[in-house]
Amino acid sequence: MNKSSKTNLGSPKRQAFFVDHLNRIYCAKSHLAERLPEIYEEAGFADLKNAIKETIQIIETQIARMDEIFELLNLQYSFENCSALITFLEKTFSDLQRQFSDHELRDLLIVTYLYQQESVEMASFRILQIAAAGITEPKVKELLKKNYEDAQSDRALLMALTDKYIKSY
Repeated sequence: MNKSSKTNLGSPKRQAFFVDHLNRIYCAKSHLAERLPEIYEEAGFADLKNAIKETIQIIETQIARMDEIFELLNLQYSFENCSALITFLEKTFSDLQRQFSDHELRDLLIVTYLYQQESVEMASFRILQIAAAGITEPKVKELLKKNYEDAQSDRALLMALTDKYIKSY
């Protein structure tokens, strides 16, 4: 988990908490980076396709920032405690794949999938900001803030998409 951290994360319990949450959101984002391109072509609603494309770009940026955080803190990510989260995300993805022939249900499941990831990311990035209060490395706090702001933008995009989607049916 830690390669003799050069930055103080606080108590060992606080450090473990921070690293665990950073690993979980990294795990979720990695899963999404892998899965979202697979459903991009399946989206029937044009605005949904655009939202998926934009979300993929945001995720790639967020992952790059988290890579930088791991590097700044001299830590290495681990997917060790991510199985429950991946199972949750993968179940929704599997449900989605079973509905590829029903366009309306498929798009609703894609939106569900995006909402689930958005909820996890908003909570995780906010918790990470709180847990990082004792970190002395300002770049880490800046990167976490940017990821949280991206999560807020993603939420706004999803809300606008949902409104548009509801009006189209």
